Amino acid sequence: MRYLAFFGFFVFLFFISRIYRLQFIPIFVDEAIYVNWALLGFQDASLRLISLIDGKQPLYIWIVSIVLNIIHNPLIAGRIVSTLAGFITAVGLFLLSLELFKNKKIALISAFLYTLYPFALVLNRMALYESLVGAFAVWGLYLVILLVRYTQSGFAFLLGFVLGGGLLTKSSGFISLLLFPSAFFLFPHKGKESLRKLFLLISYYFIACLVGFLFYSVLLLSDKFYMIAEKNSVFVYHVSELLPYNALGKWVPQLLQLISWAALYLTYPLFIIIFLSLLNVKFRKEKLILLLNFLVPLIGFALFDRILNSRYIFAITLFLLPLGALGIHEFCIKYRKIIPVIFLLIFSFLIYSDFKIISDMPHAPIPKEDLQQYVNGTTSGVGLREIIGYLMSIASKESIVIATEGIYGSLPTTVVKTYFLNYPQVEIEPFEKMSKNLPLSLLEKSKNKPVYVILNETQSVSNWPLKLIMKYKRGVSNYFMGLYQVL
Repeated sequence: MRYLAFFGFFVFLFFISRIYRLQFIPIFVDEAIYVNWALLGFQDASLRLISLIDGKQPLYIWIVSIVLNIIHNPLIAGRIVSTLAGFITAVGLFLLSLELFKNKKIALISAFLYTLYPFALVLNRMALYESLVGAFAVWGLYLVILLVRYTQSGFAFLLGFVLGGGLLTKSSGFISLLLFPSAFFLFPHKGKESLRKLFLLISYYFIACLVGFLFYSVLLLSDKFYMIAEKNSVFVYHVSELLPYNALGKWVPQLLQLISWAALYLTYPLFIIIFLSLLNVKFRKEKLILLLNFLVPLIGFALFDRILNSRYIFAITLFLLPLGALGIHEFCIKYRKIIPVIFLLIFSFLIYSDFKIISDMPHAPIPKEDLQQYVNGTTSGVGLREIIGYLMSIASKESIVIATEGIYGSLPTTVVKTYFLNYPQVEIEPFEKMSKNLPLSLLEKSKNKPVYVILNETQSVSNWPLKLIMKYKRGVSNYFMGLYQVL
């Protein structure tokens, strides 16, 4: 009964923390692109592989398209998908920890840590791929451990489905496919039967990989399949490029940068607990599996990534949470008299970070690079919700022109195209970013109907024939999002 009550509290806390003020988070530029693809695929079945034009796998887009049948706001639909993926991840971490350490308390602490994990809180509230990538990574490792310990064909097929889902979500699914055999350390059989069992296990894993690739082969139906490799080459060095581009020289600084991001999101007390948990000789093989699934990709990202981004390591940091749960449990057993102090020290930092993320994101104690992307920089859509609402009220009464700064992939252009997709009375005219002058075509059109201009990166328009309607400051920066009307 006690565990049931704790589980109920965990579910309540998880969904409240993710859904509270969900629509007030400024739309991020990548979110705008993804939900636009989802809406286009929802309205036109021939566009359900549209994400391949940008080299992105489509599973997340497909799921958002399905949810749009229930939630008609594309952005909220995308964020709800991330929230649900986060909940599935938390359940997966519970089962993974239980299977590894055979202790319900450790499993519950692991799921609870995920609920309070600031990295998860940020990404579970945004319409990005990473929450779904994390879910497939955790469940994949859990299923491969079950396969190793029990060698049953059913687990092989379930693992194949998860591997296929991971490959259809992001190319990082290939990393999981290569690392999951680390669970073979737990292979339990000894004696004469061991070779036969090992051969059977390898065969089952091969079948799982085959099922995963069968799922992935669906993408061959699109003539844009080749774009995945092209897009990957933009972000990842080929082995032959490591020396010409001095990737080896950047390796150590980039590795330290990734570790600092992971430590900041985990908070330093929990990061220390995770490190200390590795010093205990108990559960050596289990700890090694979790550590390998974190460290090997981390080293690879530091070496091969052209552009570092903290959210790329989100999925692999999840394997540290069971280690953190194990460390907390061991500390509580060893130092029973100061259990409240242990909990206060660890969880107060997590709760403070979560509180700032929800209530005061510009000042949240997370990497400054993420603050720049999500709330303080030109990739943040601060004010766009209000601007879209205002323009919708105008468009319901008369025909208008909405000019947006930026062509393909631009934040205001993508958002306007998404929310005014079914407004035939609205003409959308994108123009180049940071233009020196207002396009003459807008001046001509303003003679016949109202023309509104949304400026994202251009900050000074004193010499443009514009009247300011509304303007919004981005977080603690000096960047503004503005809506103007052409005079």
